[in-house]
Amino acid sequence: MRLGSLTAPTPRNENHRIVQVVFTPSDLEASRILGVERSTYFTSGRSPIHAESHSEEIIYFRRGRGKVLLGKNYIEVGPGSAVAIPSGIEHHVVNSGEDVLEHVLISAEIGDCPVQATYMASADDVLPEDQTRLLSRLTCTRLDVAEDQKTAEAILPDHEAVYTLSGGSVIAHVKLAGTDYEWQYALDPSSCFWIPAGVPHSFRNIGDIPVRLVKFGCRA
Repeated sequence: MRLGSLTAPTPRNENHRIVQVVFTPSDLEASRILGVERSTYFTSGRSPIHAESHSEEIIYFRRGRGKVLLGKNYIEVGPGSAVAIPSGIEHHVVNSGEDVLEHVLISAEIGDCPVQATYMASADDVLPEDQTRLLSRLTCTRLDVAEDQKTAEAILPDHEAVYTLSGGSVIAHVKLAGTDYEWQYALDPSSCFWIPAGVPHSFRNIGDIPVRLVKFGCRA
């Protein structure tokens, strides 16, 4: 497990945006994830146009209004929306609103992992099915947890996961496999939480408002 902060103290400031690195490969043992970042764009802020040749990304938007270039077309984005960035596609993000634009980005190496052409979407998916099918390792789903409720225990034998949340507070319950012992971690919207594949875990809402968990899944 690894607990990170979305308010990391060493941001990069470029093109009217602040980039805060949450996780690097050296932070996550035996992980396929190449990085997790939080970016904040001021008015007219943007990222440079670029393409990744050996990795893919998902960008999840938490605040503001903007647009994402994918190849030759722009996609409008806002709070709660996400965009898949397949390998080799030129892209960048632009703040087109009057407020700041904030997103969390995850990237993963592809290696020899095939595209998920047979992926079946569920009601919990943030990405549209046609976007998810373009990716090799990454998925993005949401999970709403009501006040005083706890999620069912999840065990993902072939997926690692990174969680963040939209508001409120939760306790993450993480079990030591094969025992009744568990770790407990307090999470809020400034938190980012990595769980390796095969580790049993659940979340308990300890606040007085519903909580939306966002899970980035990464195939092992």
